[in-house]
Amino acid sequence: MFLKKLVLEDVRSIEHLELPFLETEDETRKWTFLLGENGTGKSTVLKAVALVLAGSDALPELLVEPESWIRVGARGARIQAELVTAQGEERRIGLDIRRGENLFELFERNRDSLRQLDAALRHTSRSYLTVGYGVSRRLSDPRYAGSRPSIPFQKLRARSVATLFSPDAELNPLQNWAIDLHYRLGDEGLELIRETLGRLLPNVELSRIDRDTKTLLFATPDGEIPLGMLSDGYQNVAAWCGDLLYNVTQVFEDYKEPLSARGLLLIDEVDLHLHPVWQRQLKRFLDDKLPNFQIVATTHSPLTAHQAGEGELFFLQRDEPSRVPVLHRYAGSPRQLMIHQVLVSPVFGLATMDSERVEEMRREYENLSKQDRRTRVEERRMRQLAEELQDLPEWNAHTELEQKRAAVLEDIARALQAK
Repeated sequence: MFLKKLVLEDVRSIEHLELPFLETEDETRKWTFLLGENGTGKSTVLKAVALVLAGSDALPELLVEPESWIRVGARGARIQAELVTAQGEERRIGLDIRRGENLFELFERNRDSLRQLDAALRHTSRSYLTVGYGVSRRLSDPRYAGSRPSIPFQKLRARSVATLFSPDAELNPLQNWAIDLHYRLGDEGLELIRETLGRLLPNVELSRIDRDTKTLLFATPDGEIPLGMLSDGYQNVAAWCGDLLYNVTQVFEDYKEPLSARGLLLIDEVDLHLHPVWQRQLKRFLDDKLPNFQIVATTHSPLTAHQAGEGELFFLQRDEPSRVPVLHRYAGSPRQLMIHQVLVSPVFGLATMDSERVEEMRREYENLSKQDRRTRVEERRMRQLAEELQDLPEWNAHTELEQKRAAVLEDIARALQAK
């Protein structure tokens, strides 16, 4: 199952949104990136997809308070999704929420759509595989396992997207899954874990599994240390990547290559806690590891947006005069631009590449220069600003590496002319 189109009506902050997922008329797009300022509804889009694909068993655990999904001032909310199956068959499912209805009334209203989805889910647990991750996705701390409140995510399809809906939801423990996979697949399972984590954790490699203490031990520049002693950034990545692999390998456990299965991945702030170097590698990593997954991800990072291809990048913006969030599609391919061009594009909306302080200095100098008369103090200030601004680097100044590349190109050009 892949998404072809998503339509939201009066869902939380969003009045109307249509998000297409088609690459061509018959081919769905693998990647969709969503950008936008805080409060424009990026996370709401991911949650809406998870809700409409939950099925009647998991839906009550995710909805909690149905009216909380309705936009302020509206009488109801609607989520509609167009899907296409692996066999090329089209499906339309929806979720209609009305103000003042209880769960029984909501289920009655959406009976036909839920029945169609439930029939597919009963046929096999592999139907419409959806895995989602919110911004709270850390490894659980075994020291506090008994003191946490119980989170009401019991159904499989609710648990697979739980962190999108609750910051207290826990991921499947990476250690337990790794030990189980190693037990079932032997060295092949260990190699899968080592390769997967090794691609995203630079300078860190899975060394071995201590079965007695149920601990993953990693070889690092500081020596061999357990998973729980890695940096927060490492643990965050290891947590959701491990949980993702758990979900996929559990559902497709009889597959020789379970990561080649089809599915849908929803991930909020996909680059959370990642160093800029890792952010640039993340898209390729997921392409390699999940070649047949459709991925919908939100981000605030220009480095992540920079990896998007043509038609893959969308941004939510509160347009005048209504100020309701409106979805825009970025025209062109961000990865063909330079990073500063992405930053000053409508996607991020930065008016300048200067720091805020330098921008204030330029504005002050411009205002002083426009004055017909200036005091001595203002003249001194204007000269001071001119000197400081003159010493600043230009945005298009070449780095040392770029200067070396330019010199090589000049040598090549001279050699060609000499021939």
